[in-house]
Amino acid sequence: MAVPFLDSGAHEGPADYLLILRRNIALDGDLMLARRELEAFFQTPVQNVETIHEGIMEGADGAGIQQFIPFDSCVRPEGVIGFRVSGPPALLPRLIRQVSFIQQILCVLPEHGGGRAWVEDLRREVGEVIVTREAEGKLVVSALPHYLLFELSEAVVRASSDGNEVRRKLQQLTDALLGHTADREAVALAQAVLISCRSTSPPLHGLHYFKAKFFPRMARSLINIGTGACEGERRILDSFAGSGTTLVEAATLGHDGVGVDVDPLAALISTAKLDLMGMESGFLEEEAENAILRLSCKAKVLNQTPPDAAMLFPEWMMRNRRMTGELAGSLASEIGALRCVVEGSAPEARNLLRVLMSDAICRKIRMRFLGTGVGRFSLTVGSRPLSRMFLQSLSHAAKAAAAGEWLRENLRLNPAPGQALVGDARRLPDRIGAFDLILTSPPYLPASSGRESYAKAHAPSLIALGMKDAGSVDALADGCMGAMEGDEPDFMELLQRERDAVEWLARDGLRRPKAGPTARYFLDMRRAFEEMHRALKPSARAVVVSGKQSTFYTFSTREPLYVVPCAEILAEEAEAAGFVLEALHDVQLQKANRNARPRSLDDYFETLIMLRKAGE
Repeated sequence: MAVPFLDSGAHEGPADYLLILRRNIALDGDLMLARRELEAFFQTPVQNVETIHEGIMEGADGAGIQQFIPFDSCVRPEGVIGFRVSGPPALLPRLIRQVSFIQQILCVLPEHGGGRAWVEDLRREVGEVIVTREAEGKLVVSALPHYLLFELSEAVVRASSDGNEVRRKLQQLTDALLGHTADREAVALAQAVLISCRSTSPPLHGLHYFKAKFFPRMARSLINIGTGACEGERRILDSFAGSGTTLVEAATLGHDGVGVDVDPLAALISTAKLDLMGMESGFLEEEAENAILRLSCKAKVLNQTPPDAAMLFPEWMMRNRRMTGELAGSLASEIGALRCVVEGSAPEARNLLRVLMSDAICRKIRMRFLGTGVGRFSLTVGSRPLSRMFLQSLSHAAKAAAAGEWLRENLRLNPAPGQALVGDARRLPDRIGAFDLILTSPPYLPASSGRESYAKAHAPSLIALGMKDAGSVDALADGCMGAMEGDEPDFMELLQRERDAVEWLARDGLRRPKAGPTARYFLDMRRAFEEMHRALKPSARAVVVSGKQSTFYTFSTREPLYVVPCAEILAEEAEAAGFVLEALHDVQLQKANRNARPRSLDDYFETLIMLRKAGE
């Protein structure tokens, strides 16, 4: 919906904007994305701001702009704290709805009359997230971006006991951030969530444990950058959808998203996230109460007649020394009880409960493949009962639904639909149509050449959910990108740098098993790029997120032996498929796990491969 007063030209000339960054932006790559995103909106360069005083727009002091920054101590402690830029007043509602990295938007407009009508129109569009002041011939607007409240709602959900408390705390938080209240509890809550260095994400994204997920804020900003921060719905494809981060962010931005993934569990997780966006918290609270009752009854029955553990765990998993018969039987009983609870749930909630059951299983049974290329893995089994983790997650989902209700109502949100399909990025179904943007992150080379197997790591969940049996899990793994098993690849089809890497692996006695999978990976990515190009509309963009490089080390000293420039090679494959390469942007990531060998001593970078399909 447009803001009539702004469109009518009542404010002549550009407005001055100050956009203050979130405090928890720690790395240069995030600053680069924040800048590029804003420049996609304004279509002009933005100016760095390093202090609040510097950021106060020229001539705005008399309008009292300083009072609109009640938490000026909660901005970034050093370096760039935000950006200044001039732009059209009509851009303000889109900025409020869409920007990703911004904590506060300040906009100063020359005042010509009709300001109150404009403010009311703005509130009807974006909700009660603005405060204004008219002084000395200017109108000053302070606004909270919607995504700030999306992210901070996760902390509110975790700090609340039920849905009613979630709604109360979200209102307190918003009032404090707008300077509407001096209530100690509200101010303390706002300060605590703003100064936290922990990366935050909306509650939906934590629905299921999933390795190698997109950072939601990055996904959102890349959608804005890739679509030119357009107004109006666009069709967005993620051909390696994983747990659905792109789909959720597209939906909250009002874009129609389609995700494709070869793993049926990934498609289920994505579907459950999209479903949860519209669920009522009261309905889920009832489901949680019923689940407690069903668990207490079914546990007694299953203790007497436990399920057959051999039906739940593949033979290769049972060979692990930690997976004793007693442990397998105990896990089978716990899983059997949860299956009964899920099967007895309301049909509308069943996808969500299936995902929460899978999440509990994945958190309880952890497998980490050791990167040798021969399928070795470590196994860790947690001590917490599956039922306790499941019920805690269901309670969290009910609170997340309450947060979603509050956000939809108070921010005037209407999420777009999305869908997740089980399919193969190398053979996209024709029926999905054409897209305005592709945003995706394929499996990285190390994960595809024996270091990790997401399908096998999900084996207990896939079997418990009835998606696969103990035998077909291996077939799923063998059908993934760069699988360990498959047809012998023709090395002569490879690009020169691909062939160099494969031949180096083949000459190394310890790494020889990875040579074939690495060749298959590059050839699989070739087919995936060809399919992306086919699915994209003319002149539209694709953003592919890849690991920058894969480094092989000596095992004893961790000295680098060979570096594969993965992102550069994939960019070359994309160009061969018909894409125009616009840029490669390296983005450093913070590594939470410093124990991963041998890469734990390195900085870790992802590369944004920015592509465009030529116009017709």
